[in-house]
Amino acid sequence: MKTVCYSIKHLTPVERTKLQRALYGFKDISNKGKYVYQRLGLMNNSDHKKIFFIGLIVKDNIVEDVVKILKKHKAKIHVTLDH
Repeated sequence: MKTVCYSIKHLTPVERTKLQRALYGFKDISNKGKYVYQRLGLMNNSDHKKIFFIGLIVKDNIVEDVVKILKKHKAKIHVTLDH
């Protein structure tokens, strides 16, 4: 397990939402609620723990994917430690 700490306070609300959706997924409602879809994020199928708004504890096999998503969305990655 590794701890990945990040900061998103410099991002706009739109950029923060895109990052949160990429990590945790979201519910997509279309045609005035007639259709509802659950769009999955990276964390939906993986064992993780969220540390407030500053970090994640994730398994070693998805650390690279998490860091890639954080870099793509321009989050500042502070620390990656063995846990």
